[in-house]
Amino acid sequence: MERNPYPLYHPCGIPFAIGGRVRSISDLVEQKPRLQNVEMKTSTEARAIDIKDKEVEAIDLKTSKEEVIQYDSLVIATGSLPIRPPIHGIDLENVFTVHSISDGERIIAAVQTAKKALIIGGGLIGIETAEALRERGLEVTVVEMLPSVLANMLDADMSEIVLGKLREIGINVMCGRKVEEIVGDGRVSKVRAGGEEFPADLVIVAAGFRPNVELARAAGIEIGITRAIKVDERLMTSAEDVYAAGDCVEARHLITGKPTLSQLATTAIRMGRVAGANAAGGNENFPGVLNTAVTSIHGLEVASTGLTSQAADSAGIKPVSMRVRVLDKPRYYPGAQPITIKLIADSNDGRLIGGQVIGNDAGARVNLLAFAIRSRTTVWELSKMEYCYAPPVVDDIEPLIVAADALARRLA
Repeated sequence: MERNPYPLYHPCGIPFAIGGRVRSISDLVEQKPRLQNVEMKTSTEARAIDIKDKEVEAIDLKTSKEEVIQYDSLVIATGSLPIRPPIHGIDLENVFTVHSISDGERIIAAVQTAKKALIIGGGLIGIETAEALRERGLEVTVVEMLPSVLANMLDADMSEIVLGKLREIGINVMCGRKVEEIVGDGRVSKVRAGGEEFPADLVIVAAGFRPNVELARAAGIEIGITRAIKVDERLMTSAEDVYAAGDCVEARHLITGKPTLSQLATTAIRMGRVAGANAAGGNENFPGVLNTAVTSIHGLEVASTGLTSQAADSAGIKPVSMRVRVLDKPRYYPGAQPITIKLIADSNDGRLIGGQVIGNDAGARVNLLAFAIRSRTTVWELSKMEYCYAPPVVDDIEPLIVAADALARRLA
């Protein structure tokens, strides 16, 4: 049962459709899959869940016809909603969020006449959308309330590399600033932030997402401390035979063991497989998350997994870290590029708890680090990892090994 007229779309692709790398935003929409024994109800909204009688009240948004559907088991995957901070003027024309296909369509239409854009928020969506608008020829300013961009992914020293890349392509980034007001007569004309005024005829609000739990809460299903749906290791909610998956669900962090939000497409896919299997009578477990993420900024890969140094401190873990900058290929080989790696370990036992990589093949290296962290690998064990070598591909000492050796010496 899906509220949209299509069964699935790819919100992570919206910034790239705005920038023109994806030919048409309609390419992000999937058609109805032909699956045996599956009835797909699109343009159908769930209005209420009765967990006692195992019923869902629904309405067809095209015909307004109401119906009650019985279930033996149920999976709630209501996703998330964009956060709209209480900023005066946030409802002006040409102020957008980046969440739905219609959001993307409206932004693409507005870009045709806009000249100056301001992005509120320097997270993944904010940065990707900023680059997209810059590619479309707009003057772009990013205002981030925290001291650095991509703060959930990177420590401040690694974030500086991203800032340098953004400024290199002509994006103005203002960190440690709070937007006080969006100004305009019907349509936005400027933004006040940190005591300054920035001209803008297009504003993107990329201040994060909140779990969409209203349907579950109204049904009496327990909500966790993260304000997402609380589930057990099988992704069952507090209601019998009701499971939940995706952005609306809290997950267990594999390092801290505490509930956390993991609003990533990869987490939603992994959760969906477990919840679906269990709803159909299986017995699968969802182990937890490290919030492994990657993006690309004008060809520069940025990836991370596990805890940042600041997050480790907040969790009561004393971290020790090392950052190295090496070439991804031998210096003599054409096209060799710098790659920066930061490894973070628990100072008590040398166990890896985080990794951040910026440069070619950052995503692949962070995937390996995610597996190492989940396997409770120590820095010393990583430094002894066997690896491959060929001049066109990688240097004769794998960059991860260089970083692990350096951190091992610091721990000695």
